[in-house]
Amino acid sequence: MNLQDFPESVKNDIEDQSLSILEHINEDVIVIGGWAVRALVGEKHGRYTLDIDGIAAETNLKVIKDKLSALGMTMQKSEWGLQFDQRYHPSVDVPDDLRKELDTVQLRIEISGPQIREAHTSHYFEFSLTEYKEKEIPYHRKNTTVLVKVPPATHMAAVKLGLPVDYKNNLDSQVLLLICDVDDVIKIIRTNDDWAEMVLRRIPKLIGRLQQKDSLEHILALNVGINVKEHVRIMKDIERKLLERGKIREA
Repeated sequence: MNLQDFPESVKNDIEDQSLSILEHINEDVIVIGGWAVRALVGEKHGRYTLDIDGIAAETNLKVIKDKLSALGMTMQKSEWGLQFDQRYHPSVDVPDDLRKELDTVQLRIEISGPQIREAHTSHYFEFSLTEYKEKEIPYHRKNTTVLVKVPPATHMAAVKLGLPVDYKNNLDSQVLLLICDVDDVIKIIRTNDDWAEMVLRRIPKLIGRLQQKDSLEHILALNVGINVKEHVRIMKDIERKLLERGKIREA
C-alpha cells in the first residue's frame, strides 16, 4: 500500500507531521522533491507526499544534523549526503486493519549537496544554492503555513523529467510543465551536464505510463485536469528538440 491509498485523515496527518519537521530546518535547506512541487503548484499538485528532500551548503549540514537529532530522528550518512528517519505515530483515529501497515511508515528526510546524481551513472543535475523562491505551504489541520525555499519551477521540471519513472515523478513533471515555459525547461536541461541523456531515456516511459488508462499516472493526471493528449504532445516536442540539439553537436 502506498501513501495515496490511506484514508484522507491519515494522509493529512502524515503530511502535517512531515511539514512540522520541515519547519525546524526551513531556513537551512532548499526543498526539492514533492514538497517543492507542492509549494510551487499548490492544490494542483494532485498527490500526497511523505519524504522531505533538500539540498544545502556543506556549512549548513551540522546545523541541520543538530536540529533533527534534537527531534529524536536517527541519522545515517551516505555517499550522497545525510538521511534522517523517524517512525510515524498517528495523531488521528486509525482503522484497525491499517495499524500494522502504518507501523512501517517512516518520516524521512534526505539532505545532499546541490548535485543530484543519477544512481549507477555519471550523470547529475546541479541546483543553485542562490537561485530560489520563497513559498508558503499550508498545514491541513492547523491554520498556519511554513515558508520554504524552493528552486524555480523550470529547474524542478527539468530534474523531474530525468529522474526514474514512477507515478510521483511523472505527475510532478506534468503539473510543473503547466506553469513553465517549455523552451526554458529545455534550456535548463541542456545546460546541466548531460542531463538531456537522462531525459531522453525517460520520456518514452513517461509517455507510455501516462497513456496507459488503468495506470495510477493516468488516473492522477485526469484528477488534476491534465489534458493527456496535449501533455503527450509537449513531451514529444521536448524529446524532438533535445534530439535536434544532439544532432547539431554531432555535426
